[in-house]
Amino acid sequence: MTETPLTVQDILDDAEESKYHTLLEIWSKVIEPAEKERTEQIRPQWANRICNTYREINFRDMPAFRKLYFDRVQELGKIVDLEIESDDECLNMTSPEEDIEHNAHHYINILINWQTTFLTWELQWDTQSEDAGVDIATIAELHRMFLAQEGLVSLLDQIKFELTDNVRETIATALSDFEKSWEG
Repeated sequence: MTETPLTVQDILDDAEESKYHTLLEIWSKVIEPAEKERTEQIRPQWANRICNTYREINFRDMPAFRKLYFDRVQELGKIVDLEIESDDECLNMTSPEEDIEHNAHHYINILINWQTTFLTWELQWDTQSEDAGVDIATIAELHRMFLAQEGLVSLLDQIKFELTDNVRETIATALSDFEKSWEG
């Protein structure tokens, strides 16, 4: 019998019943099943949703889509893991207030690194590539999962993380500097 993967809500419910879990830990746990999921059979419902959403791909593209999708999930997950590894205390918070006070810079770093990763994929995208449709569909789907209003970043609201003008400017400057360095 296949174990049902944890959902974000499962993790949040568990957090309410036991010790506090930082958002860093929650993000890491949500991303963790990617390695196992990449080997699961492609489900018709998922393939149908993806193919209906991204008309430039078809069912035969689904193995390539799944591989690239989970490769990229792991790449984005590694960003969270590296941030956690950089601070021995970051998971030891006991409340959302402590989490935001101690870990705000980690969340900003992750946002910058996630967006830089997305920008890299976009800058590398080749419209002439045989896999251009699969490539752009994975970028869009992952953007939805990580950065969209209902994505992982929406959980920042749980700890009352404020995207102040200063934070927005920091992120925008980092992305602009990255894009300029890409251009040469």
